[in-house]
Amino acid sequence: MLKFPSAFVLATALFLGSCGSSSDEVQNTGKTGPVVVAYVSGGQGKPLPDFGKVTHIDYAFGRVDSTFSGLNIENPARFKEIAELKNEYNKTAERKVFMQLSIGGWGSGRFSEMVTDTAYRHAFVASCKKVVEEYGIDGIDLDWEYPTSGVAGISSAPTDIDNFTLWVKELREALGQDKLLTIATISTARFIDFKAVDPYIDFYNIMSYDMDVAPCHHAPLKRFETEILRDSLIGNLRMGFGFMGYPSDSSVAQKYGQMYQTPVMLNADYFRQFAASLTKEENPKESKIAGQCTTEEAVMMHIAAGLDPTKLVLGMPFYGKSGGGVNYPFQKEFWETGEVGEGYQELWDEIAWVPYIADAEGNLVYGFENEQSIRAKCRFAKEHHLLGAMYWEYCIDAGRTEPFRGKLINAVAEEILY
Repeated sequence: MLKFPSAFVLATALFLGSCGSSSDEVQNTGKTGPVVVAYVSGGQGKPLPDFGKVTHIDYAFGRVDSTFSGLNIENPARFKEIAELKNEYNKTAERKVFMQLSIGGWGSGRFSEMVTDTAYRHAFVASCKKVVEEYGIDGIDLDWEYPTSGVAGISSAPTDIDNFTLWVKELREALGQDKLLTIATISTARFIDFKAVDPYIDFYNIMSYDMDVAPCHHAPLKRFETEILRDSLIGNLRMGFGFMGYPSDSSVAQKYGQMYQTPVMLNADYFRQFAASLTKEENPKESKIAGQCTTEEAVMMHIAAGLDPTKLVLGMPFYGKSGGGVNYPFQKEFWETGEVGEGYQELWDEIAWVPYIADAEGNLVYGFENEQSIRAKCRFAKEHHLLGAMYWEYCIDAGRTEPFRGKLINAVAEEILY
């Protein structure tokens, strides 16, 4: 059993800027909570966002062009339309809405070449600044998946993390302090030197989804019946004692190679031993569908990486997922009608706090979210004084058929904003 350090008293400042607060700064800058960040995709003919349900729109995506020095925007006509609608809305709105261009996305490359070359990097930063000014948007969101990793089929180099830090610093200098600069981060808090970039970043959108595949859920809230994200552990993590003497997650590192280069040494086995220390049970009650990481653990990993909880935005998926060689054949019908199909059943995991579709033997074949699970995650964010909630992505829920359309969007808005 691991020996965990005694509890540390958290500073009062840790809890300032809670999700329930409001101030003139919220209205003017978009850098304090509560926030609801909606990624909005650039596809043709997709729904336009309801500005009353969000605080931030991250338009997906901008990409590094073939010259490594310029910026391409997916469906620029839609981008321009949303920017103009946002600016018009803000003229009379009681609560201002902010819009950023998110640069990257899964499989979006050319980052490594761009950040490595000083001339390319400076030209790309200038392109970002020009887009912000030309379209009247409020900043840039960075979604490079991931520095030093080629797992998405993109170019990479060992120097990516240091060059990413340079890029962030130069973006902040170009955009100025009044504009937003945020990062979408992997659940395990890898690939980024957080302590180096943190002075330049307003907040972090944790991608606490795609954390596993069937027969595990890709976005479980918790692993254990007991809550492991406690004030004392937050204090320990922030002071660097959360993973004292514990080895790196080598089995996962072997599977994903370069994905585990940065020094956060937390994994499921670590959390399992910590839960046992809390419950005084050798085998604490655990969800069978919680795989490599949970939402609760993702938050802890970001705190261990040196980030303040009040700069963390909790990500949620509006899509379902099978994977791992498992095929759930009724996905389309389920999202259109709510019917799971013959031979399948909809279940709820009382520990992980997520719904899923199971086969006749009770094995998860498709994990998804519903109003209950989304509300639980929003409440978790508020209870732990996070900045707010984020979801991927708006059009998935807004484009559903009735009576399901917009249910998840409304649930987030009601829990975080109203």
